[in-house]
Amino acid sequence: MTANSNLPMISVVIPAYGRVEPLKYTLRSAAVSIAKSGYEGEIIVVDDGSEPPMEERLAGFDAHHPVRFVRQANQGSIVARLTGLHEAKGMYIQFLDSDDLLHSDKLREQVRVMELENLDVSYTDVAKTVLAEDYEVASFELLGSVAETSDSLDFFTKVQPSLHAPVYRREYLLNALKNPIIPQDRIFDPSGDIWLYRALTLYPAKVRKVPGAYAGIGPHEEGRYSLCWEKLGVASLGIDEAFMAATAGQPSAGSARRLLGERAYASWRLLPHDVPREYDRRMIALWQSTRSVKARRSRGPFGMVDAALSPWLAGKIYRRLRRPSYAECKTLRSKEEFAALVAKLPTPPRAAQPPFPRPPVRPPAFQRPSPKSKFLATDWPPIR
Repeated sequence: MTANSNLPMISVVIPAYGRVEPLKYTLRSAAVSIAKSGYEGEIIVVDDGSEPPMEERLAGFDAHHPVRFVRQANQGSIVARLTGLHEAKGMYIQFLDSDDLLHSDKLREQVRVMELENLDVSYTDVAKTVLAEDYEVASFELLGSVAETSDSLDFFTKVQPSLHAPVYRREYLLNALKNPIIPQDRIFDPSGDIWLYRALTLYPAKVRKVPGAYAGIGPHEEGRYSLCWEKLGVASLGIDEAFMAATAGQPSAGSARRLLGERAYASWRLLPHDVPREYDRRMIALWQSTRSVKARRSRGPFGMVDAALSPWLAGKIYRRLRRPSYAECKTLRSKEEFAALVAKLPTPPRAAQPPFPRPPVRPPAFQRPSPKSKFLATDWPPIR
């Protein structure tokens, strides 16, 4: 396909619900990036049941590019994003949230590389943005360099950049998302990017990073999921539990399950030491269900203690000594509200439940049993 084709080369898909002012910046930045790319492009806003409709609320606003509105009953951003994908006609897909911003060079640079190398996915670094008047973006500054990989399994399970960083080949997405292995449950919406990555994890892709601060979140005072780590964490937990249940017993998913289990353990170690009990239990259960023996170890003086104990016990001690209490870092009103979020998650299927620990192996008769042997056993007790 070329820039002179009757069909667009690039489709920018934006789910939206209620949020108007940040969306105006998003639309303008997308229009500028499409114009500078040299390709034909389209902007699709999927209105997820806003009242009044987004098209009415944006009447009179000049986005500097035609905007196609697709309206659906309120079903959440994950469903809205898939609706936009199926409405798109471009060869390449750029997903955005309604407060994301694109650098003017982003689409040009990523599509150019994808065309040259026949890529399925390209991605960029994270930018800090400064807004200007008249819905323009004053600057994009590098906020953080995203790890570079050409391995799609690493990309989908470890790198996991922000939703606005990748550009996808539409054909790849349509093939991989015909029957997503993760339910399109709106309880997962706070981590919609993780939902997409888990749904794509088992589908190999040609991936490359295009370095540059080409996308970021626009600063604003309206609500956003990224300001509540508890909502992000609970949604991600449910998504990973669904992935583990859907892939149980699949040899082809072994590497992905192991990587996600190890990532779950690393995340569990960094939690406040007194998070709700059920969240604590289900987080470590993700790792236990993979039977992975690899776990993150501490450096420095604590590393010696860490190496002598089982991962579960070492992690509990580490969190007690090194991590803050929930009250020190909460973004919800109370721990009870956090626990209520966890209670709304689907009950983890049997395949994702933590295995019962095997009793420690009795030492041979000629060895003197160590009083510490129960702490050095391969298995660990379930969290209580």
